[in-house]
Amino acid sequence: MELETLEKIEQGRSKKKKRFWLWFFFAIFVLAAASGMLFYKASFTFSQMNSNQAGGMLPISEDAPKIEKDPDRINILLLGLRGPEDPNGGLLTDTMIVLSIKQSTGQMAMISIPRDLYVKMPTESGKNSQTMKEKINFAYALGEERLQAGGLVYAKVAVQSVTGLFIDHVVSVDFLAFKEIVDILGGIDITLDKPFKETTQFAKEILLELPAGENHLNGSTTLYYVRSRYSTSDFDRARRQQQVLLSMKDKALSLGILLNPVKIFSLLDTVGKNVRTDMSLGDMNNLITLSKNFNFKNIKSKVFDTSSEGLLYATTSDKGTYILLPVGDNFEKIREACKNIFQ
Repeated sequence: MELETLEKIEQGRSKKKKRFWLWFFFAIFVLAAASGMLFYKASFTFSQMNSNQAGGMLPISEDAPKIEKDPDRINILLLGLRGPEDPNGGLLTDTMIVLSIKQSTGQMAMISIPRDLYVKMPTESGKNSQTMKEKINFAYALGEERLQAGGLVYAKVAVQSVTGLFIDHVVSVDFLAFKEIVDILGGIDITLDKPFKETTQFAKEILLELPAGENHLNGSTTLYYVRSRYSTSDFDRARRQQQVLLSMKDKALSLGILLNPVKIFSLLDTVGKNVRTDMSLGDMNNLITLSKNFNFKNIKSKVFDTSSEGLLYATTSDKGTYILLPVGDNFEKIREACKNIFQ
């Protein structure tokens, strides 16, 4: 069968949700802070983002290790959803990234949590179930089912139990807007060490080929690139997602965007319609103030995988599904790696 082009596929799927992640919102509000004229707009955007958040935070499970807040660390959980209208698990978080910031040094790190990691699910009381275990990307959907807008809460509980990090804030994104956001930014630039090729997307044959070296990607191509996993692996996809996040950050913080209020307002409109968070506007203002000391040029990254040093191994569940478990069948080494990522 002849390979279909990206543009043809996209035209035929304009109403379908895309799955991905998001971190770039942080850069957007750094931009907003750069101009006082955007304060009202940012305030309105936050009212949209917080309009449906869960009312309270579930306590962490009594059987989980005690999670203490490190006063020098800020940890933000970033969730990427396929979208509630996607018939194939639209509320599954196929991307889960912890953005960790060390305030005293300005160091930053991105820690990717594999979607197939098999964990105990939070219960309605906030405790981790002793019997119900699912892939971690199901926690958000379970929270939405049990609590009004409880997805942020359940995902936070699950990720804290794995990483041992106190999660200060959670942000979830419906990635139908992802392509539009990249296009508003004018596309992004990525550099590849070797050629990249993928032939399958949306369960169809679609060709994407990128040469080694620098590549400029539009929204459609970027979306395909970060979704690609058949030619490599889900772990490599996580690395590509982090790569694109950094490229989006660089573009959003570039001088051209800072001086273009039209693009800033377009980005804020997109964020307001497609992002949910437990942050208040005060939280974000505080983060923006602190960001003056952040080191955006050298962001550490960590992807847990099944390599010899990846701290995970692959197996199957009782239902016969592919899952990932921690080496030693406990999360101690993963928690240690997360705690010491800046060392």
